[in-house]
Amino acid sequence: MKNKKFIYTTGQFAKLNGINKRTLHYYDEIGLFSPEFKGENGYRYYTCFQMVQLELIIAFRKMGLSIEEILRYQQKPSDDSFSELIVEKKQLIDKSIQELLNTKSFLEQKSAKLSLSLTAEHGKIEAITLPEQRIMLSNPITGAYDDNDFAVAGDFSLRLKSAFGLYDNFGSRILAKRIMDKDYYHYECFFAYSMQNRELYDEVIPAGTYLRTFCVGGWEKLGEVYRMVCDFAEKNNLELIGYAYEEGLNEMSLQNRDNYVTMITIGYRLASN
Repeated sequence: MKNKKFIYTTGQFAKLNGINKRTLHYYDEIGLFSPEFKGENGYRYYTCFQMVQLELIIAFRKMGLSIEEILRYQQKPSDDSFSELIVEKKQLIDKSIQELLNTKSFLEQKSAKLSLSLTAEHGKIEAITLPEQRIMLSNPITGAYDDNDFAVAGDFSLRLKSAFGLYDNFGSRILAKRIMDKDYYHYECFFAYSMQNRELYDEVIPAGTYLRTFCVGGWEKLGEVYRMVCDFAEKNNLELIGYAYEEGLNEMSLQNRDNYVTMITIGYRLASN
């Protein structure tokens, strides 16, 4: 037998490389990676010089290459084919990383909204400061939620998913002037926030101070909350401006319609006397 210092049984070689010895048997059977030699007893023996080859195969597998792809590469290995393979898989890995980051962002948004819904108080009004926010807008809707509005919602959802992949739910917006005129359900369109670091958007909500309130319960209670907002604005000499943005906070955890939480954000300024 060759120098025993450099020779390992299947079990020893598998342990050194952190894989299952049955995997080594399988690789040998399909011609992907075979031992340096076999003893008269049929045992497989590997050498330390084979570790680099096995490491490459393990790396290829972690990169997502199939056994067939690795076998094809081994048949005609070259610097060019290796470079092409690496570039292609790096692109796939980058895509997978971005998809995971998008999923993480989606879950963080849902978690933040759910946490906010747990502390929401029906009709409570407060002033908040918000950064600039880029938004996407749907085609116009009537607010009647008829077949036309549902068609617009479907098209908008497909647009968001096509642009951003996995995406949080979207909301509705209504002119603040309509609210002051007690026209609480005449919506303009659906809206959604553009993903961070994306240049795809239709409009910008400027940074500034806004009124925020919550509606706990069905949509029929929105009018009640908007009346509270109008009363609050009148008492504090405020004028509602721009739009009111409505966002559902707890759709994914909702068990009872009476617990549905809608967050409403409205622009305002001091009223001119």
